[in-house]
Formats: sequence, structure tokens, C-alpha cells
Amino acid sequence: AGTVGEGDGKGGTYSARDGGREVARLAIGGSTYAIVQAWHDDGGQLIGVSDPASPAAVGAATNGGSFTELYEPYGVATFAIGGSTYAIVAAQNDDGVQLIDVSNPSSPVAVGSARDGSGDFTSMDGAYGVSTFVVDDTTYAIVAAVNDDGVQLIDVSNPSSPVAVGSARDGSGGFTELDHARDV
Repeated sequence: AGTVGEGDGKGGTYSARDGGREVARLAIGGSTYAIVQAWHDDGGQLIGVSDPASPAAVGAATNGGSFTELYEPYGVATFAIGGSTYAIVAAQNDDGVQLIDVSNPSSPVAVGSARDGSGDFTSMDGAYGVSTFVVDDTTYAIVAAVNDDGVQLIDVSNPSSPVAVGSARDGSGGFTELDHARDV
């Protein structure tokens, strides 16, 4: 199998891989990709892995410009709605999530974001882990927040406009095992 080394300042082709944390897999148009969150690069790298012996840098997204919630990203999950594929990234030091359209892996596009303390988002301080699931044709994300000792549930059915739908914190409402929640 091939290997992917850090490319930052070392002549490599990978632009957002320093401090890689979480990895998610996605399949688009018969090809397989991985998206790796890079803690120190404040972003993520999309890697073509259809040929495991020859991984290839495909695209990248870094904090800044339209990507507003990628400061020290940790968790990542992917989901599909209609004919589009998305990634949701939990960024610990932004206390929020960035939603990214990765339907064209070589050109990821920021489509939505949410931050702790904005609107009804109350449990994303230290956003760390994230997972997605579907209930009754609605796509949701659940974000584990290490500093809030809890989780935030988000309706991501419209990725450009995520909606807080619920939260839970350790020591409240019968929740006793969410202290330093890190993963889902």
C-alpha cells in the first residue's frame, strides 16, 4: 500500500495534512476518497485512494475566506443529500462545525457553518467528534463537545443552513456520562 507523508514545506503535494486527526471515507462517481482533518493546518485534505498503492492529493480546504469554522479541526463525517456529497467538520477551537460540499473532490466548497453561542447552538464549545444519521428522511449530525461536556444535535438536511434541534450536557436531565465528550 502507498503512504502519504506530510507535505508542508517539504516539497510534497499535500497542502493540508500537518497534524492529521480524523479520517472519513467517501465514494463519488465510482472513485473512493478519504478526507483527513489537519489540526495544525486548520483544514482538511481530500485524497484519492481508489488505487491504495498510489494515494493522490485531490483537493484541500483551509480556514479563511468562505471556510469560517476550520480552526483546529478534529472530527469529520460525510453524508449525501440528493446527488451531492458533503463533509461536516468539527473544529475544536472554533467551537463549531463547517459544512463542505465535496461532490467535486478537487474543489471543495464551504456551504454552511454553525458556532457555539450563535442562535440555538448551545453545546459546541470544544467541538471534537461528529457523526451523521438519518431519521424519517431528515439528516442529522451529532457533535461531541469536550468543553461543554455534552452533545449538540443539528439538522443538516439543508447543508447551507444547519439548524440546532437539541442538546444534552453532563449533569443535566439525567445525563451522567458526557464529561469531556470527545467522540460519537
